Amino acid sequence: MDLLRPFRMRRAFFTGLLHIALVTIVAGALVTHFFGEQGEIHLRSDKAVSLSTKYKTVSLFLWDFQIISDAENNPVDFVSELRMIDRSEQPVVIAEGTVRMNKPLKYHGYRFCQSDYDSDGQGVVLSYNYDPWGIGITYTGYALLLVSMIGFFFQRNTYFRSLLRKQHTWLMVGLGVFVLVMAVVMTKVVTPKPPLQPVLQTPLLGIHVSVIMLAYTLFAVMMVNGIIGLCMPARREGLMQLSQVLLYPALFCLTAGIFIGAVWANMSWGRYWGWDPKETWALITMLVYALLVHWPVISRKLKVESQKQAIYYHICTIVAFLFVLFTYFGVNRLLGGLHSYA
Repeated sequence: MDLLRPFRMRRAFFTGLLHIALVTIVAGALVTHFFGEQGEIHLRSDKAVSLSTKYKTVSLFLWDFQIISDAENNPVDFVSELRMIDRSEQPVVIAEGTVRMNKPLKYHGYRFCQSDYDSDGQGVVLSYNYDPWGIGITYTGYALLLVSMIGFFFQRNTYFRSLLRKQHTWLMVGLGVFVLVMAVVMTKVVTPKPPLQPVLQTPLLGIHVSVIMLAYTLFAVMMVNGIIGLCMPARREGLMQLSQVLLYPALFCLTAGIFIGAVWANMSWGRYWGWDPKETWALITMLVYALLVHWPVISRKLKVESQKQAIYYHICTIVAFLFVLFTYFGVNRLLGGLHSYA
């Protein structure tokens, strides 16, 4: 059977939708870059501060700040109570609102997020963001991406399905159970232990970490397949096909984990992407494995000999896993950033 045949067919619906979703996300990011507005403002309880932007002129006054602690006196939340005088509206609008960790204050398209506080507890630093169009477009892309990734596995005429038919069902089920167990174990090991920083006090923490760890576990299995495949020529072709089957759910889990993190970042820091070293290298890792998804086309374009394709593919899975290792371990030790706790 010609495994490249699906690539010569008209592109399946959900595969096309996936690419449309990625284009939509990029379009949203461009709108954010060119038309959005963000910054920081430092407030003290003894004076009002004027915030003048392209769209608003607002006076902000901090009338209360609290650090909420648990029974062991560990901080679990930061709460800033604000009073706003909006002079860009006629008549002048006076409003009050609360900013908490992971719960920004929304006002006329602006979102205010807790960023830092003064050591004496009498002042705070808030990040603000105005991006009503870019966020909407980007989140539409996220929704399309989720639908397309789920729908992809139900398409019939795809390279993935042709590979899946070549693998024994019991083997795939057994491997799936193993990967899930390992992912759960890794999640338990790498999830920050209490007491957690206030920014981590959200259900998205468990979802984000679990999905990412599932992807990393699948990538690790592919890497092991690569080593075995290079050492055992008789199993080389079969192990390559097994790794190609695992690649799709692994890449989709990594992609979902990245964008769950983006939604979380938008709640916590007022922006869904900030080029922090950890998120940047996660994106690089995603792009590296996305190239492997297109391996059949790449190998055909480069005219790689059929007997060498498996060798090159296994080498690529081993090299690609180095990006996973650097993303998880290297970034923390060498680059730091907002994710240095992870």
